[in-house]
Amino acid sequence: MRPFLRHLLPLALLLPLQGHANLTVHPMRTSADARRGAQIRVYSQSPQPQYVQASLRRIVDPAGAGEHEVEVEPSEAAIAITPGKFALAGGGNRLVRLVPLHPVQQETAYRVYFEGVRGPEEASTDADDSARASVGVSLVWGALVNVLPADGQVGLQLRGNVLHNTGTLRLGITSVAVCGTNGSCIAHDVSRSLYPGASLQLRFPIEAGNILQLRYRLTRDGHREHVQTLAPSAT
Repeated sequence: MRPFLRHLLPLALLLPLQGHANLTVHPMRTSADARRGAQIRVYSQSPQPQYVQASLRRIVDPAGAGEHEVEVEPSEAAIAITPGKFALAGGGNRLVRLVPLHPVQQETAYRVYFEGVRGPEEASTDADDSARASVGVSLVWGALVNVLPADGQVGLQLRGNVLHNTGTLRLGITSVAVCGTNGSCIAHDVSRSLYPGASLQLRFPIEAGNILQLRYRLTRDGHREHVQTLAPSAT
């Protein structure tokens, strides 16, 4: 399973805390820019009230082989979460806003996590009480947030059989075809998110005189598909 898909799944954590009920979030993927923030709604899946805490991590090498997440200082993050901690009534829901803080130079990926935490009354109880509490399951949900630059540009370069993203926007590649001089094209099954500065080695050769036909989507355009043709670069 690819890294960016794996993190869309909730992480189940066993916690010895009573009342840490399930919750869900929607949407699981959204975007924001310097002028427009984003919203995520958190839904309770339990009749019991609970407290929810949100946290933010930046994704390094998103959708790449070295993808990992790092903590980010609130003052350095491109977005802020408000509220960062809140009470959620049983069966209720709460709107959480992602407010733009700092502009980014290229499309950047963050993960916003939501998890159940101790409420004020639970934090004040004796430690022995928690040892006697029944075991429950708390689901930690991670929503992907792409922060876009103000004037994002698409940039692609094909060197040999390696495709380089030289622009400032993520490309959601949906298909790739190699087209010959006679106009016939051979399609290849390629599905990959290519972030700025990342490269993708194609598993098929691009012979001299052939061109590459690339179909992709941009975060800012939703499901709209773009088509671009590329000839191998000399450098």
